[in-house]
Amino acid sequence: MKIGIFDSGIGGLTVFKEVSKKLPTFEIIYLGDTARLPYGIKSKKTVDSYSINNVSFLQAQGCDIIVIACNTASSYSTSLIKKKFNLPIFDVITSGVDSAIKSSTARLGVIGTTSTIESNSYVNIVKKRINKIKIFTKACPIFVPIIEQGLFRKKYYKEIIEENLHGLRKKRIDSLILGCTHYPLIKKEIKNFFGDKVFLIDSASEISTSLYNYLKINYPDEFKNEKKKRSVFLTDKSSYFNSVIKKVFKNLDFNIKLIDIK
Repeated sequence: MKIGIFDSGIGGLTVFKEVSKKLPTFEIIYLGDTARLPYGIKSKKTVDSYSINNVSFLQAQGCDIIVIACNTASSYSTSLIKKKFNLPIFDVITSGVDSAIKSSTARLGVIGTTSTIESNSYVNIVKKRINKIKIFTKACPIFVPIIEQGLFRKKYYKEIIEENLHGLRKKRIDSLILGCTHYPLIKKEIKNFFGDKVFLIDSASEISTSLYNYLKINYPDEFKNEKKKRSVFLTDKSSYFNSVIKKVFKNLDFNIKLIDIK
């Protein structure tokens, strides 16, 4: 059985890493659409088109399950993907909300791309489940390009976090959803900014747990197999790719290929 994961860039490698750790006996294919990032500033029509391209590619590779490791694509395109493809579909937003509700939060913060925040996907799903939670959202469009360019080690990064997140800190939130799969790459920096009183909800960790539970119930025999291979496909490879991927993985046990899916 093959699991296909896609994101607009390399942030979804955080999901790829967590899924790989939890499901070593499943073949996993990752597609990072790095040539067309960021999705977070594009229209729904465009993101829908890109998402269909991505799932079509993964299906052609033989993937049996699709993980949408992009919050923008999850908020805009999940329903469309489920209609067009007869495959189990997992999205990061649903998993993130599940974790937020389990955490018994009373004042929930959500950060993400402009598209994710403006879609109100997190707010709408939370309100359907439990109406008592106060939710505060903040778009942080600058985070993704800086992470993609490998600039998270620069000294001014603390200033960028302060500038973008100080408003949420004033709201006295007790939990924060990292509503973009790039954000776990700066989880330590965000944690240092908010301190121990704020519980960080990492969508990469949450969706890998949801996927594990589903597969354990529905495909228990697959867990008895030998360790399967991992593959990474990118639509473009920037000069910053190596520095970012080294931050995610200590050892690379997979092949990286460049493709064109337009």
